[in-house]
Amino acid sequence: MNSGFTKMLFTIVMAAALVLSLGWGAAADSSHHRDEIVGTWQVTVQLNNCSGSTVGGPFHSLLTFADGETMIEDTTNPAFALGQRGTGHGVWEYQGHHAYAVKSIAFISSSASSPLPPGFFPGTQTITQTIDFNNGPDTWTAKATIAFADTSNSVYRHGCATATATRFE
Repeated sequence: MNSGFTKMLFTIVMAAALVLSLGWGAAADSSHHRDEIVGTWQVTVQLNNCSGSTVGGPFHSLLTFADGETMIEDTTNPAFALGQRGTGHGVWEYQGHHAYAVKSIAFISSSASSPLPPGFFPGTQTITQTIDFNNGPDTWTAKATIAFADTSNSVYRHGCATATATRFE
């Protein structure tokens, strides 16, 4: 009887160890993919009219994703003169299957010496994008929506963009 109890206890302990090790392995694999976005990226952005037709030429941005699901970005968007658009700050979240949801915000301002282009007002620019790693860990593509809000937080303008990125090394 003692031998049967020992065998049963041994079987339960081994089964528990197997289940826990499989769970930890899956969690480690998920964590590895979750962090593939961490680092600095050279990004080429193409604005479009949200129906797919391009608007203007492409421009470049730098995005840096950090542990803790935060990010910063800077851009050369020619719609704004030097100093009119601040650095973007944001958050990111792993969605699974090498996909990420990212949202960032930047201040838009003007001065007497540097008025904003027609159709823009002081306030914020919010970019909401989905990033997909389709071709390995060092490149990604994104689709984004862009919302401009005035200082009372009323959205007055929308836009869309696509982007491609390469890891900065």
